[in-house]
Amino acid sequence: MTQITHLRQIVQVRKKRACGYATVDLIQPDGSLRKREKPLVVHFPEHAQGAATAGSLWEVSGRERENAFTTANGLIISEYTIDATEIRFLKPSGKVLARWISSNIKGIGEVIAKRLVRLPKLAELIEKRERSSLLAVAGMSEARLDRLLEEWPDQSLYDTITWLEEQQLPLGLGEKLSALFGAEAIEKIKEHPFLLMAMGASFEKTMEIAKELGLTMADASVVAGVAQHVAVRHTHKTGSTVIDPQSLITGCAQVMQTPAPDNVGEIAVDHGLLVKVDSGYQVYGSALMEAVVALFLAKAHGRSAGTGSLVAGWEAGLTENSVIDALEAYEQTLPFQLTGDQRKAVVGSVLSPVCGISGGAGTGKTTILKAILGVYQALAGGMAFYQVALSGRAAQRMSESTGLPAQTIAKFIVDHIGEKKPRLPDHLLLVIDEASMVDLLSMYKLIGLLPEATRVIFVGDTAQLLPVGAGLVFHALQDTFIPFFHLTQVKRQGEESGIHRFATAIRNGEIEIPPQTEITLAKSADCSIEGVMTPERLEQLWKEAGGIGNSIVLCPVRKGEMGVDGINQHLQQSNGLERPSIYYQDDQRGWIPWVTSTGTELLLGDPILITANNYDEAADIRNGDLGVITVVYDSPENDSGAVAVAEINGTSIAITQDLLDKMQLGYAITIHKAQGSQWPTCFVVLPPEAGHMMDQTLLYTAATRPEERLVLMGSGQVIRKAVEKECLIEKRCVCLQERMQGRQRRENK
Repeated sequence: MTQITHLRQIVQVRKKRACGYATVDLIQPDGSLRKREKPLVVHFPEHAQGAATAGSLWEVSGRERENAFTTANGLIISEYTIDATEIRFLKPSGKVLARWISSNIKGIGEVIAKRLVRLPKLAELIEKRERSSLLAVAGMSEARLDRLLEEWPDQSLYDTITWLEEQQLPLGLGEKLSALFGAEAIEKIKEHPFLLMAMGASFEKTMEIAKELGLTMADASVVAGVAQHVAVRHTHKTGSTVIDPQSLITGCAQVMQTPAPDNVGEIAVDHGLLVKVDSGYQVYGSALMEAVVALFLAKAHGRSAGTGSLVAGWEAGLTENSVIDALEAYEQTLPFQLTGDQRKAVVGSVLSPVCGISGGAGTGKTTILKAILGVYQALAGGMAFYQVALSGRAAQRMSESTGLPAQTIAKFIVDHIGEKKPRLPDHLLLVIDEASMVDLLSMYKLIGLLPEATRVIFVGDTAQLLPVGAGLVFHALQDTFIPFFHLTQVKRQGEESGIHRFATAIRNGEIEIPPQTEITLAKSADCSIEGVMTPERLEQLWKEAGGIGNSIVLCPVRKGEMGVDGINQHLQQSNGLERPSIYYQDDQRGWIPWVTSTGTELLLGDPILITANNYDEAADIRNGDLGVITVVYDSPENDSGAVAVAEINGTSIAITQDLLDKMQLGYAITIHKAQGSQWPTCFVVLPPEAGHMMDQTLLYTAATRPEERLVLMGSGQVIRKAVEKECLIEKRCVCLQERMQGRQRRENK
C-alpha cells in the first residue's frame, strides 16, 4: 500500500484495546465520519493512554501501516494502524461537537445533537444549567437533559489536560486533578507540585516540574517532596509503613546531594505530605489504611452481642457452655481427636467476634476450621460463611478441608465491589487463611466491603513468609486486644519425623543439618540434604519421587542453571521435546509456537504455573495455581478460540491466547509461590548465590511444604547463614499495632 502520513487528523475513540491501542473513527471537519474499507486503530503514546477513553476526541499525527493476520479457517484479516508520534486531546466544538454528543450522551442521536449545537453559546447554557432554553430544542426531554448535564465535560478538565500535555505528564491524571480541585487544579499543582506524586507521577518528572516553576532544593516544598519520595521508596524496599527519623534524614541527603535538615520530617508534615507517628513518619496512604483497618477491627471486636443485624440475634444467647456443648456434639462426627489447644481455639474462636489462630506448620490450623464452622452452623442458624486466602491453592486446600467454598481475597473483592455486584449479607463470618501473608492494602480493600456485624477469624503462622506487599496485619494484631489461640502439637508429621525436627529447629532459630541423601530416595531419611547440586542429580531424584503431580522443586532465585528458569528447562527437556507444542495466531507471522517470557515453549504434559489472576467464568484461576497441559490443538477452536486445555485445580480450563500471557512452566517455582500449598515430596534447591536472599522465614516456609519427604539440595552453609541472618520481621516497621492499642485506650476511657 502507499505510505500514508496523517497530520493533525481528528479521530474519535470507538473502543479502547490493551497495550495503548484503540479502535477509532476518522472525523472530517464537518463532523461527519470518513469511511474506510478496513478498521482503523491508533497506538497512543504512553503518556496519553490513560485518557484514551471511548468517545474522546484527539488530533493525531503519525504514519499509517497495514496489519494482516490469518484466521484459523485461512481467511486473511487486515486493519490499519496509526503509530501516533504527536497527539492532542480535543475539546469538541462546532460541527464536531454534534458527533461527540451523539456518541457520548445516551438517548441523544445525531439529529437532536445537531439541533443542540445550533444554539448560540451552547456551552454557556449547559454550564449555567439553563434547563428551559435547552428543553426548548425539539426532541429534548428531562431525562436526556439530565444525562447531558451530568456527562458534559467541565472546561477545567480540558485546561488541566492541556497543561499536562505541555508538561508531558500522563493525561490520565487530568480527571483526578479536576475532580479534586476543579478550576483551581493547575494553580494547586503549581503551588504544591509534589501533589503530582500522590496521583502517580514519577519523582523525577515532578522534580522537573518543580524546577520549571523556579523552585530549588532550598524551598521547603521541595524538601517536603523529597521526604515524601524517600518515605515511599523506603516502603517499597522494606515493606515497612513507617520510616524512622534517621533513615529519613539519610535518604533525603542522598537524594538532595547535600545535608538534609534534621527536621526534614516535620517540614514534610507541615506541607501535608507525611504523617508523624511515635516511631517515625508515614505517607498518608499507609497512615489512612492502618487507621481504617484498626478502627474496623476495634468496632467489630467491641460490637455488642446481637447488634448490627437482625440475623445476629443468636449472639445474645451465646455462652461458653453452649459452645462447649455444640463442640462435644460435633466431635462425635470427626474421624480424629482434637488436642486441648485445638479445643480451646475452637471455643475461643466462636466466643470472640474477632480472633487469631496461630501455629507452626502441621499443627492443624486449617483442619480445625471444619470443627469451628460445624459449631457455628449449630449455633448461628443462617449466618453466612466466607473463606478466603491469598493464593488459589491455599483457598482450594481450605475448601477441601472444611467442605465449604473458599476463594482468593482478590476474587472475593472483585465479586462484591462495583455496580451490579451482589452485596454481602449484613451478618457474616469471614475466615482468612494464610493470614501472615496478607498485606495492608489487601486488608484495607477487604474491610471496605464488610458489614458492621462481621465476625473475623485470622489463621496463620508468623514464622512463615511476610507479605509481599507493604505492611503487617496478622503479626501486628498479636499482643493487642484481639485474642490469639496458639497451636503447638504437630499433626501432619509425627514428632519423630525428620521434616518436623528440621522445620521446628528453623522456626526456633536453631541450626540442624539433615543427614545426607543416599543414592536413592527409598534408602534416604524423610528429610535429607543432597550435596551434589546438578540438574542431572535433581532429575534422577525427581523422577524417583513420581515427577509431575507428586513432587515440586522450590528455589529462592529464578536465574542460573539451578534457578527456577534453568530447572524448568532441564526437566521439560528430560520429559522429551518431541511432544506437541502450543501454537497461537500472531497478527504478523500467522500460526506459530507460543514462547513464554522465559524463552520456553509449552508442551503437552507440561506442568504450568499461573502468574496472574483471571476472573473469567470460563477460566476462574488465580496467581499461584498449578496445572498440567492435557490437550494441544492444531488450530484455534472455532467457538472459544482455545489453543489448548489444562487441568487446573481439578477443572479442565480452555487456554486462550489471553491466558497464555499468564502461564509459565511449573516443574519448579519460587518459594514465595509455594506458600499455602503442600506436595508429597519437595526438593528445595539452595544455590550459593541465593545465600543473600535466604533467611529464616524463607527457609522455614520451604521446609514446611512437604507432606512426606523433603530433599534439600546444596550446602549446609546456606542453611546456617539463613538461620543466623536477622529475621525480616524485625526489620519491618509498621504502626497498626500502635493504632490498635490506641483504639483500646480510647475505648477504656
